[in-house]
Amino acid sequence: MKISLVSRLIRRLVRGLFFKGFFPAAPLEVEHVEWAFYIKYLRKDMIVFDVGAHLGELTLLFSKFVGQQGQVHGFEASGAAFKRLKAICELAGRKNIILNHVALSDKEGMVRLHVYDDEHLGWSSLAQRRLDRYGIDVNPVTAEEVLATTVDVYCEKNGIPQIDLLKIDVEGLEYQVLLGARRMLESKKIRCCVFEFGATTFDMGNNPDEFEAYLKEVDYRVWNAVKHNPVFPGRTSAETACFSMHVAVPKA
Repeated sequence: MKISLVSRLIRRLVRGLFFKGFFPAAPLEVEHVEWAFYIKYLRKDMIVFDVGAHLGELTLLFSKFVGQQGQVHGFEASGAAFKRLKAICELAGRKNIILNHVALSDKEGMVRLHVYDDEHLGWSSLAQRRLDRYGIDVNPVTAEEVLATTVDVYCEKNGIPQIDLLKIDVEGLEYQVLLGARRMLESKKIRCCVFEFGATTFDMGNNPDEFEAYLKEVDYRVWNAVKHNPVFPGRTSAETACFSMHVAVPKA
């Protein structure tokens, strides 16, 4: 999620409000913690999936740390964003990046992506979002039909033996991406997953209980990337949900 949107949502939540003994991490803090996690975790020769690559900021970071023998598979659904992503990665000359103009979800087929203007392109989502609920007067400018596949199908077709890092930031579709990775998760071939939670989760019709039940079923443990902040903060509704990044790994 773009920080500008997150900031507006957070401001509504922190007007003197504390969530059961914790103060929600600010969006920039969440972003800093997320980046610090990647820098500490990544190693040469790793295979990374950047799901929701947008313009490639993290794609390039991942590419640098995994080295020439590693791989970064970037996935971006928006046609406009993918065009820019491809140009940026080509300009950077990174040979270890494989880009895919496709959405990842829980099944194969065509999906309808609601696309915002250039300033808010990163907000594009499969969800029909009511941003006016948050006092934001921004609406999609168009919709496009996009091919969707799953993590499991992509790995099978491309001979991906394991995923060392599965990063998911897809404006509410995170749960569906995880559902589409069931075989890889059950076989513990995904060593680490980092995914977003926030108002977009509810906008897509998902909720934290589903995440927790599913991750428990595939035997993964999950925690908030920000120390001392709870899992799925403000978990009761879109209005209270706090932008946060979560880490999931196989249970020992």
